[in-house]
Amino acid sequence: MTAPPGKTDSLAFTCLLGLMATLPGFGTDMALPALADTATSLAVPVHSAGLTISSYMISFGLAPLAFGPLSDRYGRKPVVTLGTIIFIIASVGCALAPSLPALIACRIIQGIGAAAMTLAIAIARDTFDDTVVRQKLSSIVMAIYVSPIAAPMAGAALLELAGWRAIYASLAALGILLLTGLRFGPDNGLKPRSATRLSLRTLVGDYRCVLSHPTCRAYLLAAAASFGVVAAYATGSALFLVQVAGLSSTRYGIIFGLTALAGMAGAFLDGRLNAWGVPSHYSLSIGFTIQALASTVLLAMTFLNWTPTTVVVLLFVAITFSGGIGAPGLMQGALQQLPKMAGTVSAAVNCLIMVSGSLSSALTAVLFDGRTSLSMAGVMEFCSLLALLFFGMAMGRARQQAVMPS
Repeated sequence: MTAPPGKTDSLAFTCLLGLMATLPGFGTDMALPALADTATSLAVPVHSAGLTISSYMISFGLAPLAFGPLSDRYGRKPVVTLGTIIFIIASVGCALAPSLPALIACRIIQGIGAAAMTLAIAIARDTFDDTVVRQKLSSIVMAIYVSPIAAPMAGAALLELAGWRAIYASLAALGILLLTGLRFGPDNGLKPRSATRLSLRTLVGDYRCVLSHPTCRAYLLAAAASFGVVAAYATGSALFLVQVAGLSSTRYGIIFGLTALAGMAGAFLDGRLNAWGVPSHYSLSIGFTIQALASTVLLAMTFLNWTPTTVVVLLFVAITFSGGIGAPGLMQGALQQLPKMAGTVSAAVNCLIMVSGSLSSALTAVLFDGRTSLSMAGVMEFCSLLALLFFGMAMGRARQQAVMPS
């Protein structure tokens, strides 16, 4: 069911969805430049301050598993509003935290609140019909790529001007801005699916329904594997370019920002292709092919012991571009299978990509030999081939559904 045209077609509504999708990333990336200052202020080691990042990401990865089915039953807007209020209160708590344990506790709660914002893709699916929803999802993906570019710079500026606590105060302010938009913006078209109380049994049943759907499952696994490639790049690029290639942290930050721009360009191109009537499977085929080829080339270069920085960076650009052009189609493909359970599907996507990204990142770091890009290239190659396999399965299932009699 879609909402009536009007406010939901406006630029303001699209920007509201963009803010909703971007704010969770700001919760991580803005805090990164402040880890050392936070540790000094709270009289703890720097590695202990790093727990403020991991604690946030764990709760952010798990909490959507509850928010998704809740939103399917009671509507998106009440759930996102509740999550935003939790995020604001926790952000204020972070800004006032007197100790590291208190800060970590507030970060866990903050991650729980941020998790409700992952429903932006479900809201887009509810609100817009199939002819334009991919364009809206492309805009959301573009907004997500803003975080690794703008958030660290904003965090560093706030750190210089007012200290690390100002970063969390600004996150609270952004939460208030989102809450205001939710309060005065339009509701989406989803009506509550069921009046039954959500129990653990029904929660498990919802996810069993999602994961037992062959086409939806294939899209979810393809998204998880594809994100594993990007996560291996994010971790491995820092290790290789700084420790092996000898780039400064500043130069690496510039390169990382440029590759994020490539991801935005990919998402923008996918939105244009949708406007021109090009089906999503073409964008996905392009994205997965580029991803696999770039990973294969990097792995071959590593075995040949020939990894010039310029060529490696161009391969990184190709990797992030492929992620941007493919993400909207993956989301749309999964959501199309079970439109009445879009919240549960979006939660499953978020959880799977967080797990995949964590495993991929950890493997890349643990296997890093300090001399080559082998761990990064190997993990990227494995994940890219998995993504191609699952995408092929999704296309095969979709063709079977198309020829089956109704």
